Amino acid sequence: MATQIIYLTPAGATLPSVRFRVLPFVELGNGKGLDVSWQRVPKSIFNRLVFFARLPKAEIYIIQAKLFSAQEISVLKHKCDMLVFDYDDAVWTMPPFDLANLKKRRKAAKCASRFANQCAKADLCIAGNRFLAEKGHHYQDNIAVIPTGLDTKKYVAGRNNRPNSVPVVGWMGTSSYLDWVQEPISKLQRHVGSIQFSIISNAQYTGEGKEHVKWAAWSSEKEVSQLQAMDIGLMPLENNEYTRGKCGFKILQYMACGVVPVAADVGFNAEIIEHGIDGFLVRTPEEWETYIMRLAEDNSLRQAMAEAARKKIVAEFDIRVMADSLWRALGV
Repeated sequence: MATQIIYLTPAGATLPSVRFRVLPFVELGNGKGLDVSWQRVPKSIFNRLVFFARLPKAEIYIIQAKLFSAQEISVLKHKCDMLVFDYDDAVWTMPPFDLANLKKRRKAAKCASRFANQCAKADLCIAGNRFLAEKGHHYQDNIAVIPTGLDTKKYVAGRNNRPNSVPVVGWMGTSSYLDWVQEPISKLQRHVGSIQFSIISNAQYTGEGKEHVKWAAWSSEKEVSQLQAMDIGLMPLENNEYTRGKCGFKILQYMACGVVPVAADVGFNAEIIEHGIDGFLVRTPEEWETYIMRLAEDNSLRQAMAEAARKKIVAEFDIRVMADSLWRALGV
């Protein structure tokens, strides 16, 4: 009889962590002969009581980035042979601007307590990067580091046949992080004409240099072609405990699509990018201009780094590579 693995998720299929850390493994696991499924955990207390009562017995339950109460964890422990906690974010804390609010600080303290208990009670923790793993190691010895992967058969390069066009410097992400894009754009806006800016998001960019930015709404159907239209991909990031938990998925998307990343030298970004080989790491505000214009003005360098970036993602971050790591960690 096939090993039954059930993922428990905090939201539906559109949540990025579900899209990239759950659904591909459901498909690949079932293709491997396992019995892999997923269920979304209700938000209301009453519905959760019913949900937990009706959960079936399974060999393995994998909690994906959701923090449960001690009582809920106890119920889950009795429902399975192996309880796994998979987290790809600093789920024990919040961004600094949230922590300025007393109510949010109390919520963060609750998250930290639940994180500690959940790590300790799990049979295995799976962390998206080494920083996250180090945090988990305070409470749990059995931790596997498995980065978020992507399907390199879907995310493919598409712009190498346009070497003479104006290089596109792009950014893709949700509007909550748009403020971070302002620094590189402000440093580079005087070069408009030699480069052009593209932002793909759920809201328009309204910061400095907005008149130079071409905006388009993100869509899951167009995501790959929107990435392929870029030459250089921006990944600005503040340096704090919350951001060091980020797993650099935007960088992986850029690199898989043949887009050279220029990223803040923060957290997992520096583990993905080999500086000067398949991307550049930025440590000072002035370096956004230095590295992006170096790439913009040297087509041969840009193409060589794009090819190196794509090669790395195929070899190290393809979803099938991540799946093999997951099955080994689970012992299935």
